[in-house]
Amino acid sequence: MFTSQELEQKLAELIQKHDVPGAQLAVLDGDAVTEVAAGVLSLRTQQPTTPDALFLPGSIGKLYTATLVMMLVDEGRLDLDVPIRTYLPEFEVADHHARDTVTARDLLTHTSGFDGDHFTDTGRGDDALARYVAGCVDLPQIAPPGLIWSYSNSGFSLLGRIVEVLLGTTFEDALRERIFAPLGLEHTVSFADEAIVHPTSVGHVADPEDPTKLVVSPTWGLWRAFGPMGCAVVASAGDVLKFTQLHLDGGVAPDGTRLLDAGLAASMLEQQVELVDDSVLGQGWGLGWILDQWGDVAVVGHDGNSIGQNAFMRVAPEQRFGFCLQTNVDSALNLYRELADWLFGDRLGVGPRPDPALLDEVAVDEPGRYTGTYQREGLTFEIREDEGRLLTTVTPSHGIAEDQGWPPMVDLPLVPVARDDSFMLKLPIADADLLAAFFNPEDVGARPTYLHFGGRAHRRV
Repeated sequence: MFTSQELEQKLAELIQKHDVPGAQLAVLDGDAVTEVAAGVLSLRTQQPTTPDALFLPGSIGKLYTATLVMMLVDEGRLDLDVPIRTYLPEFEVADHHARDTVTARDLLTHTSGFDGDHFTDTGRGDDALARYVAGCVDLPQIAPPGLIWSYSNSGFSLLGRIVEVLLGTTFEDALRERIFAPLGLEHTVSFADEAIVHPTSVGHVADPEDPTKLVVSPTWGLWRAFGPMGCAVVASAGDVLKFTQLHLDGGVAPDGTRLLDAGLAASMLEQQVELVDDSVLGQGWGLGWILDQWGDVAVVGHDGNSIGQNAFMRVAPEQRFGFCLQTNVDSALNLYRELADWLFGDRLGVGPRPDPALLDEVAVDEPGRYTGTYQREGLTFEIREDEGRLLTTVTPSHGIAEDQGWPPMVDLPLVPVARDDSFMLKLPIADADLLAAFFNPEDVGARPTYLHFGGRAHRRV
């Protein structure tokens, strides 16, 4: 078992190496959770990071939403395989076939096919999710339901609204009453006015005047309508692992209370879909969970991003070993990978799969196979050829990019790798290269119809 001193020393080394102001780490080994911290919660105040401080786990909170949904299944209130219009008759999207057929299972597995990053502020009132659902009326379809996996934030806000309708309460109250309180999560809240009485991390982003430096992000949390996407969970890393233990223990809380049927808890960890890109997140998706294989060890978890904060959680259920890392920068992928290699390598002799190897030749045999425009809501990739090489210009149009001051992303190189139809791409807003995978879900080997990058499918237009 790792000691607190070992963990704290390693975390301090890594945040210095990767230029992260502050981080928090909790490690689960058997039934014990060890919590440490390093750095500062804010470059402005220089307040030291502590193990009990609150960070923004971001989309790790989607697992809490998925758990609420499965509780409703357990109680017979919700069927995962009937159209969500059964529960939300007012639900509308641009494609009427999708409107009438998309199910809760589609939303949990990110296979609804409608564009998933519909970001809009619908206020701070208790009607925020209802208004968000109403605002999905023009949400476009990038694929027929069930055809492809593409990460969908919007789908989880729809699930959150279903929770509200079926329970007759707000989403945040459902979280508090059904998860936070029964699990004794003393360092988990939903709102900023609840977080303010705790030591709380702020995000950090690149300084617009000097991108080599970090500054405190201009805003903290995201809008209330994003709550079920993960924004309604503000927590310490240790509390995130205490929540995770509910699933490792088959739906039973620490005091012995059963919160979720054991069979349903197990079903959440069963693969529902295989991912096109297994390099960043994992090989497959369960009901809310990332599913992966590190060597001979099955690993589950989730990642999360918020404004200027980035979090990661990975656990090996059979070995009851894993960790949650929370940082206060917008991209900490390299730190996470190095930490995961160290922790899992030392304890279990495995680690995350490496990226595909870069090819020596940067020119592409058939550049016309890939050139063109690929789009999803909020982001466009323009891919062109230059002397046999592929270059892309990335243009964001959603409000979050503007809030975070994303820099221009023009003529970025796509570097070929030892994998069919795949390239490495480095965006200036990220600390690591990510895989860009071109694919055609209806005819493997044919001219690609989608670009998969950053967990999202972008349709060729």
